[in-house]
Amino acid sequence: MTDWLRLTRRAAGAVYRQLFPTPEMAAWRHADQCARATPRHTPGAIRMLDYELQYSDLRSFCPQWHDIFVDGALEFRAHSAAPRILDCGGNVGLASLFFKRRFPGARITAYEADPAIFAILKANLAANRASDVETVHAALWTANGRVTFRAEGSDSGMIDGLSGAAGAAVDVPSLRLRDIIANETNGGIDLLKLDIEGAEEAVLADCEPVLAGVGAIVMDLHEFDAANRQTPRVLELLTRNGFTYVVDEFVPQPWRPPVTSPDTPFPGKALIWSMTVRAWRA
Repeated sequence: MTDWLRLTRRAAGAVYRQLFPTPEMAAWRHADQCARATPRHTPGAIRMLDYELQYSDLRSFCPQWHDIFVDGALEFRAHSAAPRILDCGGNVGLASLFFKRRFPGARITAYEADPAIFAILKANLAANRASDVETVHAALWTANGRVTFRAEGSDSGMIDGLSGAAGAAVDVPSLRLRDIIANETNGGIDLLKLDIEGAEEAVLADCEPVLAGVGAIVMDLHEFDAANRQTPRVLELLTRNGFTYVVDEFVPQPWRPPVTSPDTPFPGKALIWSMTVRAWRA
């Protein structure tokens, strides 16, 4: 096939998708239009496909829906009809709903630290045929106990003391992910989904002795500290523990300071970003 024909087919496909969007894309377009007229951090509810969904912030809800239901960012192949999934950073429940749609028999535990968002998570799962998903109000960390959590109100809350932490301080339970994985006695974890806003290296390093019990990982890897990048250490840890990985969906965040200064060779570039890492055992 010639390059010209490939480009023509891609262009035709793009036009077709624009004129005849999937139901998932059509739902996103409707929500995105609503979000343009909705102030940030305004709770509400919206119908998406056959879901009745609450949200805490429509402007952050829409990209989540697009990533998960339109782009398929959490698609994975399971070896059974009932994979064991840990949804670490469950937010308002879109990931767990996607997993249940894909694998109705999946055994899922969803963890969320922000107390207000956790209430929405529970409500969304109960209202949308996913009440069998176990929900736990806790920050996943390196120790059991309590931590101060910075609740940003949408999808960016994080443990106080981590670089980039901002928002209202709330005291929340913490659970050691290492213990959760170690105590999984029924075949291990098929998929570990991590979206824990900058705590990835600390938590994975603590989990290293038990990572043999994890078959695959999909994580949002965040970089909030330009002077201390965690990505090289996280990727080395995955390699050291027998994982093959791919990295994509790089998202620079130039709206979050700092950016490179005007006197650098590359002024105005984002120093904060996130990327998706998918890892599995070779």
